[in-house]
This record gives sequence, structure tokens and C-alpha cells, in this order.
Amino acid sequence: MIRLIKLEMQRINLRNSLMTSFILGIVVLIFTYFVANVAQIEHETEFMNYGNILRFSCVIGIILFGILSAVMSNELVIKEYSGKRLALLFSYPVNRKKIFLGKVWIILLFAFLSTLLAVGIPITIFLVTESIKPIVSDIITINLLVDTFGMIAFSALSVSAIGVFAMGIGFIRKSITVTLISALLLAGVYGNISIRTGGNLLSLLYIIGASFIGVTAVIIMLSSKINHMEAE
Repeated sequence: MIRLIKLEMQRINLRNSLMTSFILGIVVLIFTYFVANVAQIEHETEFMNYGNILRFSCVIGIILFGILSAVMSNELVIKEYSGKRLALLFSYPVNRKKIFLGKVWIILLFAFLSTLLAVGIPITIFLVTESIKPIVSDIITINLLVDTFGMIAFSALSVSAIGVFAMGIGFIRKSITVTLISALLLAGVYGNISIRTGGNLLSLLYIIGASFIGVTAVIIMLSSKINHMEAE
């Protein structure tokens, strides 16, 4: 499987996705400072503490990278299993399910790692600068750091799940528009969960567990469909 993933990564061009991730990371950084500054100027008490500011930054990360993961799902799976490449894919001397799973692993790993870095690094930069010259009249505590790490990890896992769920819906409908709309709606759901739970790690673990079951079900369903597909 690892060799298959390496071969697939050599075939596709991740440069655009990497550049997009870098740009989105800058957007998250700018957004974090923007919210922090506006909250102090406008005396928005809801955002005059680090917990809410960082939680909102994670939500923005979920939305941005949820859409990016849906775009990757469309390029790597939906297009290839609905176009002229279908016959070529099925001609490979490799099990169909393995080829599909290789593509899914690329989506999952890229979505997770890019979100982890592009949300985690901006938040780290923000917290470091706040410890030197603070904008927000709040205190950075160990509990805040633990909760923030949990929120970042939840964001990365959410984006991975969004990519698979949107891929499943888009695969059935054979539509990039449906895929992107699904990703946007799912990002809204996961973002809302992040806000509603207040960063409670136990609640987030329940959501992650349920998402894992859902993602596994979607992958099994699509694997079965692909295994019985016929090239046109």
C-alpha cells in the first residue's frame, strides 16, 4: 500500500495544493490577529479572551481546508472514476480496492497534515507574540494550551472526515458542485460542533469516534461500488 501511495503521489501534482495550503495558513494567521484587534477596539467581550479567538480561528481552518479536501477528492477520485481514465485505471495489474484506498489515504493524510500545520503554526505564532507583546487582555494558561491543541487536532481530523464524506456524496452524484456544497455544509456542521462544545475534549472525542465510523462506512461502500464498476 505504501508503494502504491508513493507511485500515486509521483503521478499527481501536489504543488498547487501545497501552495494553496500555504496561502490558507496565512489567511488563518491574518484572521486571528484581525479578530483579536477588532475585539479590543470594539470591546467585543465575546472575543476578548484567547479561548474564543482561537476556537474561531480553528473553525475558519475547518471551512477553508474542508473545501480544499473536497477539491482534492474530486481530482483524485470523482473525476478519475467517472471519465476516460476509468478504463486505464481498471487495466492496472493491481487490485481495484487497493488503488482506490491509495487515493483515499493521500486525501486523508494531506487533509490532516496540511490543516494541522496551516492552523497550528499561525496559532502558535499568535500565542508567542501575545506572550511578548499582548493585544488581548487575557492570560495564557496551561489549560488554554491543552484545549487549543485539542481544537487544532479536532480541526485536522474534521477536515479529513469532510473530504471523505464529500467524496462519497460527490461520487454518487458525479458532480463537483455537489461535492463542494457538501463540503461547505459539513464544514459548517463541524465548525458549529467545535463552538457548541466549547472545546470540551471528551465531547470532541465522541464526535471523532462517530466520524471514524462514518468515514469507514463510506470507504467500504465506495470500495464495493468501484469493485463492481465496468469501464465504458
